[in-house]
This record gives sequence, C-alpha cells and structure tokens, in this order.
Amino acid sequence: MEKERKNIDNKVKFSWKIKWILAALLLALWSSNFSYSQESDSLQKESKYEKIKFKEMDSYVIFDGIEHARQETIKYRNSIFEMTRQLFTKDDRFWFHEFDDICEETNNLLEWIENEENCQWILNNLIRHLEYDISVEKNVECRQALTKILSIIKDKKNILNWVVNDPLELLKQNLKVWDIILINKKNSPFDIWTKALKIFDDKYLTDFTHVLIFIWFDEDWNILVRHSTTVTEKLHEIWVENTTLSSYVFDKDRSNAEWYDIVVLRPDESILQSILASSEEKLGSWYDNLSALRQWLWLSNTFDDKYNCVELITQSISFDENKKVPFSDDWEYSFLWKLNENIRNIYIESMKNDVHKIRSKTHPNDFFEYQNLLIPVYLWHISK
Repeated sequence: MEKERKNIDNKVKFSWKIKWILAALLLALWSSNFSYSQESDSLQKESKYEKIKFKEMDSYVIFDGIEHARQETIKYRNSIFEMTRQLFTKDDRFWFHEFDDICEETNNLLEWIENEENCQWILNNLIRHLEYDISVEKNVECRQALTKILSIIKDKKNILNWVVNDPLELLKQNLKVWDIILINKKNSPFDIWTKALKIFDDKYLTDFTHVLIFIWFDEDWNILVRHSTTVTEKLHEIWVENTTLSSYVFDKDRSNAEWYDIVVLRPDESILQSILASSEEKLGSWYDNLSALRQWLWLSNTFDDKYNCVELITQSISFDENKKVPFSDDWEYSFLWKLNENIRNIYIESMKNDVHKIRSKTHPNDFFEYQNLLIPVYLWHISK
C-alpha cells in the first residue's frame, strides 16, 4: 500500500515538474517573441526614413513634369513683345509658391521623426541623401525644389536642437563664410531697374535681383555681407562695401522692399579663396550702372574698375586646381594612373572653362548656370 502511495506521489510530483517546465518554456517563448517584436518595431522605425524617397513624392513628380514641359516652351515666351508686356504686368512671383505642394507633402512625411529618439541621426542621413540628389540634378528648378526640401529638413533639425524658430536665426545656422546670397525682392513703389531684371527672360521661375557675399558675424551676431550697391550704409554712395544684412534689408532709407526671397549658394572649394581675396581688394570701387544693361542688350561686357553686385563676385573668381583634386594619384599600375590622370585633367579643364565663362556675367540668375561652381544649400524668405 505504502509502495503504491509513493508511486502516486512520484507521479504527481513528476506531473507538476512537467507543468513547471512547460510554463517556463511558454514564458521564455513569450518573452522572446515580445523582445523580437519590440526589436522589429524599433528596426522598422529606424529604417522608415530609408523609405522616404523625396524625388518619388507625387508633388515632386508633378512639378518635375511641369517644369520640363515649361522648358520646352521658353523660346516662345522670350520674344521682345512678351518681355515688353511683362514690364507692365504685376510681378507676383515670390515666396517660392511653386513649391507649396512639395513643402506640404514633405512636412507630412516628416511628422513621425520628431518623436524618435534617434531623430537627429535620421535627419542627418536625409540631408546627406538630398545633398547627393541636388549634386546630380541638372534642371535648375528641380535643384531648387530639392533644396527647398533640404531647407525644411535643416530647419526641423535646428528647431529640435532648440534653435529659435525665427527665419533670420535659421538662416544664420545655414551660412558658411563666403557663401553667396541671392535675393529676390518686391519693391514698392515700382522700380524700373528691378523690373527690367525680372523680365529679361523666363528661363527660371524666380528672377533674383541682387547678390551678396557672406563674410562673417559682427560682435552682435549680425550677418555681415559684402556687396556692390547704389545705396551704401554710411555715405549713401554707389560702391562696394561691407555691411550687415539686416541693415540692407530693414533700413527704410536703404530699401523699400516689402519682402525678400533668398537662395544661399555655396562656392566650390577650388574658387573659394579667390572670392575671399579679390572681392576684399575691390572694397570702395565704384558701382557699374551699365554692365547689366549691356548684357540685357546682348552686348559684350567691359572689364574696368567698376563692378555691379554680380561682377564683384564673377570678376573675383579664379580656379585653384591644387585646392580640390577629386581623383587620387596613388595607383599601383601605370595604366590606371594615366587613366586617372586623364580624368583629372578633363575635370580641371571643365572647371577652368566654367570660370572663364562666368567672369563675363552680370545678372544674378547667371549663377544658376554654373552648377559645378556653386551648389544651392538653403532657401529662405522674410517679409517686413
């Protein structure tokens, strides 16, 4: 009897052991699945940014199609009669409204990012991808559209870093010394010279009318710029000066513009130092009133000691082939070394050719034609 009782007790104990083992296994499996699920969710969130293809957005695809169709009809809209008609029509091209749909869709795609712990890492990767897309895009307006997307991402990154959400402060975060600042301004009352620049042709959607060089910040953290202007800060003369961007934009006795659009262009390293040194030598030089008019009339430029805002930069540019060499000479085999050297020489000759051409330009929009020399990095606008 006692033997049977022991057998029953052993069976009961064994059955409980089986139950505990099964319970432990189930718990381990549940824990594993939960952990995997959490890890999978995390990986999905981390890789979600890789699914954002800005060039595949509906708004961008539509814009790209419209822009390429517009380019096909430019020659019909650049007749002397059409240009004269535009001189007396209202100019309402400001604040980059052509990118409104792209901005809205971009902001919708980025809504989830600010709640992520690794949002800065994601934004940095998106910036790198966009910078590459901009560098290989040939159409100027599509480059502008991609730069607008890039600007939205840069602003989001800076705002999340507790930068004040103010257009001027955000602009400061995106400037590097010797960046080129293009300005489109809406003057009030009617300004015939600004209007003439805007109707020169319809090659681009926005026609810029002034250009400045960012040189540094003053002691109050104001943006210092160098430019050639008809209204200087101190003596109200017409010459090349250093001043603050806020003085040029906001002083009523210097500008009656109601609003400004801005594109920041970053010079290639091979021309950067020449802009720095040569433009400084031109401080105090007289403003050239006729150079833009000569180009408008398809006359050749005269190189003298006078400079309009564009000539201050274009006639300061020279190419330093030792400053930026994108191809390495460290090759093991002579054939590969010669091939590499040939590519490098082609690159240098191409850059020299662009520098030679840009030196005769006098209109702000001309900068967009030299995509190897000047890369758009930021779009911005402000109203008074």
